[in-house]
Amino acid sequence: MNKDVIYIEPEEDITDIITKIESSKSKIVALVPPKKAGVFRSIVNIKLITKAGANAKKTIVLVTTDASIIKLAAATKMPVTKDLQTAPEIPSPDDDFNDTEVVDVEDDAKEVESDDEPDEGESGKKSDENESNDESDEESDKEKDDKSDDDDSDDSDDSDDEDDSKNDEGKDSSKKLNDEKESSKKESSKKESAKKADKRASLLDDDEEEELKKDKKTSGLANSKNPVLRWIGNHKKITAGIGVGLVLLIIVGIWAFAIAPAVTVTLKLETTTGNFSEGISFTQNVAEEKVSEGKFFIEEKKIESKAEVEFDATGKKNVGEKATGKIRITHYFPLDTEASTVAVNNGTTFTNSGLTFVVTSGAQISWDGDVTAAEKDCENYATTGWKNRGCAVSATVTVTASDSGANYNIASTSSGWSSSVSGLDVISSEAMVGGSDKTVTVVQQSDIDEAMKKISSENESVNKEKLLDTLSDDQFAIASSFKQETGEAVSSPKVGEEVESGKKAKLSVTTTDSIFVIDETKLKEFIAEKAKLQEGYKIYDMNDPFIENFMKSENGYVGKLKTSYTAGSTITENDVVETIKGKGIGSAKRDLSDNFKGIKTITIDTSVPWVTSVPNNTEKITINIETQE
Repeated sequence: MNKDVIYIEPEEDITDIITKIESSKSKIVALVPPKKAGVFRSIVNIKLITKAGANAKKTIVLVTTDASIIKLAAATKMPVTKDLQTAPEIPSPDDDFNDTEVVDVEDDAKEVESDDEPDEGESGKKSDENESNDESDEESDKEKDDKSDDDDSDDSDDSDDEDDSKNDEGKDSSKKLNDEKESSKKESSKKESAKKADKRASLLDDDEEEELKKDKKTSGLANSKNPVLRWIGNHKKITAGIGVGLVLLIIVGIWAFAIAPAVTVTLKLETTTGNFSEGISFTQNVAEEKVSEGKFFIEEKKIESKAEVEFDATGKKNVGEKATGKIRITHYFPLDTEASTVAVNNGTTFTNSGLTFVVTSGAQISWDGDVTAAEKDCENYATTGWKNRGCAVSATVTVTASDSGANYNIASTSSGWSSSVSGLDVISSEAMVGGSDKTVTVVQQSDIDEAMKKISSENESVNKEKLLDTLSDDQFAIASSFKQETGEAVSSPKVGEEVESGKKAKLSVTTTDSIFVIDETKLKEFIAEKAKLQEGYKIYDMNDPFIENFMKSENGYVGKLKTSYTAGSTITENDVVETIKGKGIGSAKRDLSDNFKGIKTITIDTSVPWVTSVPNNTEKITINIETQE
C-alpha cells in the first residue's frame, strides 16, 4: 500500500499539518518533523494529529528519533518509526527513550523518495526538451522586444506630452493597485487565520484548548532569543520548583521576623510570709459592710438540681385472687326496748382463725319492739330462754377476703367468727372460695430510705463542685456554710406497687444547694491592713484560708478568719509591659531592676533564637510574676 510522506517545515503550525493530512490521498501518512519542531512537543498537538487522522480514516506515522516526541506519541498510541525503511511500532509509555539511535530522518526520507523519480534516460530527454523550449522562448521574447522598440521610435516625437501624463496616471493607478493588493492580502490572511482557528477549535475540547495555550506560552519561552527566558522555557519543572522555593522563603521570612518574635518575661519576687487569725462578722445587707472593722458583706449562691437513682425493690406481695362467700348473722334485741335497727354496712369485718373478711354487700337488721308480734318477728320465739336473750333477727351479707391467697379458702362453719360490730353472732357461713396465690416484688418504704441515703452521699459532693464552679475568681466561698435541702422524693413505682421482672425502681428528688461567698479582694485588703505590710507591698497568696466557727448570730453571721499569706512588691503586668516594650533584652532587664524593688530574678525568654529585643506589639509579650520565699 502506498504511503504519503509529508515533510513539516519549522514555521508550520498544527492547522497546516492537519490540512496536509486531510489533503493526502493515501491511507498511510508519514509525518517527518524538522529538527526543531516546537509544534510536535505538545501533547495537545499530538492528540489533534491523532484525532485528525482518525476523522480522515488515515493511519498517521511519525518518523523521528526525538525521545520527547516519541514519549508524547506513546501517550496517544501513535505509530513511530526511526526511518522510512523500518516498520512502524506503537511505543510503550514505560520504555526508556534516552538511548535511541539518532538517524538523519530527512536524508533517509529523500533517498526513499528518489526511488520514485524517473530513470536517467528519461531524465536526459526531459532535460533536452526543456532546454530547447527555453531557447525558443528566448528568441520569441527578443523579436517582440525589437518590434516594440521600432514602434516606440516612430511615435516618440509626436507623443512626449501624452506620455508624461500617462506616466503620472500610471503611477497613481499602480499605487492604488498595490494598495488594493496589500489590503486583499491582509484580508486573506485574516480569513486564513480565522479558518485555522475554527478548524483547531472543532477538534479541541475545553481542557485541550487550555493545555494548548499553556504549551504555546512555554514553547514561546523555549524559542525566545533571551537566554534566560529560553532556559526557563526548557526547564519548566526546575523553574516551578525555584518559584515554590522563593514563595516558601518569603513566607518563612514573614513568619520569622514578623509573626514568630515574642518574649516571655518571668519575674521572681522576694516575699515574706505570715500567719493570720482574726474574728470577723458578716452581713447580708451590703450597706452595712465595713471592711476596715472586719464586717463583710456575704452573698448566698444557690444551685438547684434533680438527682435520680435506681434501686432494687425488696418488698413481696401476693396479688392473686381474693376468696369470697356469704355469712348469715343474727342480732338479739332485748324485749324491753323500743324499735331498733343494727346496720351491717360495707367495710364491716368478720374474722375467723386470723383471716379477715370484709363485707362488700351489707344489710339492715331491725325489730319494731312489738312483743305481741314476737311469734312472727323473732326467729327464736318459744325456744328455751328466748325472752332472756331477746328477739333474734337475722340477715345475710356478702364478704371478700382482705388479702389474696388460697389460705382464705375455708369451709363453711358457724363457729370461730368474730365481728367488728358488737352484738352480732354468726349463725353459719358458706365456704369461702376463689382465693389464689401470685407473689410479686413491690417497692417498700425501707427501699426508698436506702435510695435516699445513696443520693445524699453521691449528690452532695457533685453538687458542691458544680456550685463552686459557678463562682468567679474573686469570690471566696465559706466552706462550712454549704448546705443541701432535699425536696420530696418521688418513687416509680410507688410504695406497694409492683416492679416488673428484671427491672429496677427509680427514685428522683430535687435538691437545692447553697453556699455563702465573700469578695476575696476585700479579705486580702483586710489582712494587709491588719498585718501591717510595708508600703508598696501586697498580698499575693492566701494559703488555704478558711472561716472557723461560722454560725448565725443576732445581727447576721460571725466566724474567725484563719490563713497564712505571702506578700511581695506591688508590680502589675501592665507596669512591666510599658517599661520594656520595644527595648533590647539587656536594656529591658536593666530598667526593670531600676524601676521596681523586691525583684529577685528576671528571665526573658524569646520564642526564636534570633530575637534580640522586646516586640512593640503588647500581644507578643507574656508576663509571669512569681513569688518566692
